[in-house]
Formats: sequence, C-alpha cells, structure tokens
Amino acid sequence: MDAAAQPCAPSRSRPPAPQYQAPTLTDELASAPDGRTPEAAPAEGTPHAIALRLSERDEDLHPINVTPSQLAAVARAARETGTSRKLLLATLWQEQQWYQHVDGSPDGPASFVGRRLNRLFAGTVKPDKSLGITHLKPGTARRVLERHPPAFTAEDGSPLSGMSDAQLAAYIEGKPNEAIRLSAYHLADLRTRNPYGARTDKDLFLLYAADTPDVRERNERYGDASEHRGGEIRARGENWDRISPALDDAMAWEALGEAERLTAVAQLAAEAPPVVPLYGTAGAGPEGARPQ
Repeated sequence: MDAAAQPCAPSRSRPPAPQYQAPTLTDELASAPDGRTPEAAPAEGTPHAIALRLSERDEDLHPINVTPSQLAAVARAARETGTSRKLLLATLWQEQQWYQHVDGSPDGPASFVGRRLNRLFAGTVKPDKSLGITHLKPGTARRVLERHPPAFTAEDGSPLSGMSDAQLAAYIEGKPNEAIRLSAYHLADLRTRNPYGARTDKDLFLLYAADTPDVRERNERYGDASEHRGGEIRARGENWDRISPALDDAMAWEALGEAERLTAVAQLAAEAPPVVPLYGTAGAGPEGARPQ
C-alpha cells in the first residue's frame, strides 16, 4: 500500500497548558528549613545569625565552666606562645568534662576532692596521672619546663624545672592559670618541633591526647577527617567536630559590640531560647540573653 492510500490517524487535541500560579506563603514555609522563609534567614556571619545559632546550640555541648581568670589566662597564653585561643578553649572543654558536668565549675566540691586525689595518686600509685585544669601529664609538664626555663621561674628567678615530682604536682593542681600556660607551650612545641601531622588546630587537639607516630601519620594522610581514626582518638576527633563551630560562634559573639549583641537578641522571636555562648557571659549574663 502506498503512502497516499494509508488511513489518516485520528486527530487528538492537546490539553491546555497549565497556568502559572505564584507560590503561596505556605509553599515557601514548607520549602524552607525549620519553617523559616529564605528571606527570614539571616546571612551567616551577621550578629542575628550568630545569636540564632547560639540559641539553638546542642544541649549536650556543656559550657566551658571555668572562671573569668582562666579565660583571661587563655588569652594571655595564646599571645605568649602563638597557640590558637580556640585550641586552648577546646582543650579546656575536653579535659574538664567530668568536673564541668558534676560541679559546673572548677571550684566546686567534686573538683576540690578530685584535685587532691590527683596529687595523691601522682605522688604514689600513678605517677603519670594527668593533672590540673588541662589534664597535663607530669612528664610532659617537666619537658615544657626544661625546654622553656626563662618562661617558668620561681620568685627568686630560679627555674621551676628543678621542682620535685610532689612540688610539680602541687604546682599544676594549685595554679590553674599556670597549667594553661604549660599546655599552651606544650601545644606550640608539638607544632614547632615537628610539623609533620601537626598542621591544624585539630591535629594538635588529637596530638595533645596521644603524640604517637600513628596519630601523626593519620593526621598527615587524612587531614581533619575523623572517620579514619579508632578508639579514643576517633571520639576526640568527633568532639572537635562538634565543639569547633560552637567555639567559632562564641568567639564571634564575644567580638561583637554590646549594641550589636542587644540588637541581635531583639531580632529573635520572643519564644526563642536564650543566647548562651559556650564560654563567658559577654552581654548575656549567667542565664544567657533573652529577647525583651
């Protein structure tokens, strides 16, 4: 059969094209994270955004419950040694977890008893017991004293590296601000004496717990990834992953002026949780800042 003789296919009418409908407010809310419209989400680095993240902080991230004197000691030690202040704050958060959960302060009754037991154990049954507010091992502290004699001297100018083990334990437990300095020098030494596997704050955070060839090799090979670690080092790496953004926000909040903090808090909804940084009470008070 030739083409001319073929029957014609029945004609089909096209359905009408759908008309454009503008999205409704309900559509916008449904597509935005946490029910906020894209227009309502503040830009990431603005005071409003920082306040919002602080108000929504994971409750499992307890504050760094140390005194203003210790926070000032962190700032001084960071300047003195070139160690990152964020790294020192993270170290305080990590190493003081038990005392911070029980007492909410390094000066509570559990801390009082615990520190005296630490000194007793360090001088008797467990000479390598970690000591002080930064959980520094006596051997590590002594190496710092021996490497930096001008930085650690007695009132008469004599180097503290000559202290006995008992005197060293009492020094670390009884002088938390000096323990912070010792840890800052130790962290600086970890980086400057051998930069291999000690290139980032997270590298140093892991090496503070275990300066071993394996940890350094994995730091160098995998960078800041935590999943290639095992045991306590992996848990510590995951802790850094949790604490790092919260510390960034706390430091950014601290750097704001008082007027900026008050304005940011006022921009939050009245029912929002309080703005509580991970450390300090700048512009917040002990219970955090609430919208008025």
